[in-house]
Amino acid sequence: MRKYLILTMLLFSLSILTAGDYIIGTGTSNQYYVPFYGGNNYGWSRFFFTADELLAAGMTGTVEISKIGFQLVSNTLDNYLTNDQRIYIHDFYDETYPDSPQYINPSSYPIAYQGTISWTSPGWVFIQLTNPYTYTYNGGSPVANGIEILWENRDGSAQSPYPRFTYTSTDNYSAAYKYNNSSFPTGSGSRTKNRPNVWFISPATTVPNPAVNPLPANGATGVEITTNLKWSSGGGDPNDFLVSLYKTDPLTYLVNNQITTATTYTLPSLLEYNTTYYWRVIPRNSFGNAIACPTWSFTTIPDPSIMSYPWTENFNGSEFPPTDDWLLRGGDLVDPIQLVGSSLWEQDDWLNISGTDKAARINIWGNVNGWIITPQFLFNEDSDYLYFDLAFLKYNQPPTGTPPALTGIDDRFAVLISDGYTWSTANIMREWNNSDSPYVLNDISPWGERICIPLNGLTGHKRIAFFAGSTITNADNDFMINNLYVGPLIPDTPQVQITQIGDDLCLLSWNECSGATGYDIYAADSPEGSWELIASTAETQFEFSAQEAKKFFRVKATAR
Repeated sequence: MRKYLILTMLLFSLSILTAGDYIIGTGTSNQYYVPFYGGNNYGWSRFFFTADELLAAGMTGTVEISKIGFQLVSNTLDNYLTNDQRIYIHDFYDETYPDSPQYINPSSYPIAYQGTISWTSPGWVFIQLTNPYTYTYNGGSPVANGIEILWENRDGSAQSPYPRFTYTSTDNYSAAYKYNNSSFPTGSGSRTKNRPNVWFISPATTVPNPAVNPLPANGATGVEITTNLKWSSGGGDPNDFLVSLYKTDPLTYLVNNQITTATTYTLPSLLEYNTTYYWRVIPRNSFGNAIACPTWSFTTIPDPSIMSYPWTENFNGSEFPPTDDWLLRGGDLVDPIQLVGSSLWEQDDWLNISGTDKAARINIWGNVNGWIITPQFLFNEDSDYLYFDLAFLKYNQPPTGTPPALTGIDDRFAVLISDGYTWSTANIMREWNNSDSPYVLNDISPWGERICIPLNGLTGHKRIAFFAGSTITNADNDFMINNLYVGPLIPDTPQVQITQIGDDLCLLSWNECSGATGYDIYAADSPEGSWELIASTAETQFEFSAQEAKKFFRVKATAR
């Protein structure tokens, strides 16, 4: 089974149903064992509906059941696949299951369905029967005939989280089940009065009803830009749905009448922040499109990005990570990168020296890894820079103590930048390792060194991630980062000299500063006096005439 986590809980509310829709059960509580339990490899269940219940749902005369639906709630799943599911339907005359209900070999029953079922929650999931079942009420003679469903889960694998089904409690024992891990069980099971809500569908005789229960809900605000669209069938046996999503001013369609057979739609791209979107779902069947389908709307969250620069973080606060906008994750730095919700990064004393100067630290000693990911930035220019202090120390040792172990041949430290929703090794901006990188991990100073990484060409919404990891137990070292800065380049400080090159001519000269695009020259009558900009140059020297009075000069590197 493959299962994927997504979104939040939604309950289904009924609309006006067509003649081919028969829903039995209105309970909103949920259970996980009938029709099947996804936490075990194998299992069977039995559950029945009396003739009175079928009649009350409108199933009179002869009805062809072509689909069966089950309502999922609570946990949220997307495309949870169960293989080799077998469904048998037959007439049933009892009104309760006995104690220790037996498994029934279904060899004498026609199989209604065998195959793979995809479960997405919350909402109803419908199963198209390969062999529709025809129910004919016998008029109560000699004994009123109901329907029993026998369900076999022969998948052979299991994984959590698994589907949970709404149920309605009945007066009698109306369901039975048994599950097992080693093999398909054929022994007696347990009985319960908690029977799943079921939606029987017969072939359509008219166009379907409009869809209901949109998610995001109509008029919702604060919707994440990663959202996808969900809805529920309103009845009438739709074959598929036309999905449209657009925004106005100007009118722009992100999705325009795209066809899907599911009641979910994965959007092709992230949405924009602080934007109102409009969407519509049109159910269709062989008789045509649903009529009077509503248009729903929702508004995404305001942009949470950092937009004011320079931005700094020194990890000295009382909380770690510093705010909820930071992310701590685990996961290998190998494509495809799959991050999980835990991390070994923590707050500690910078350089393992007790005091008020704190840092973010991770201890790498074996097959471990960790990510610490910054809040989201909005870059509008391609001239920003990332600065941070990086230190490499022996576990819990200061720079003057035991030096770091140099045996971590597989250890890695990397800085990545992406949109923050997906990550790949292509997002690596710089990596330190001991194998093939020009930035040698073992050469990182235990006293810390200042790192500068240009963010050239990066615009839009970005997050910065710091990764440290190892796959072999061969060293026990600490990686630390501190004093993060994102903003304009911080040029080096020029070292200025004055030289007399003539009777009344002097020369200011200085070293070339990394990252500088020019230099401003200032003069003043005293060090405490008013400094006046007298010249700007891209060179590393400046000639000026000798002054009668004492003058002081200052050179400032600039990055324009």
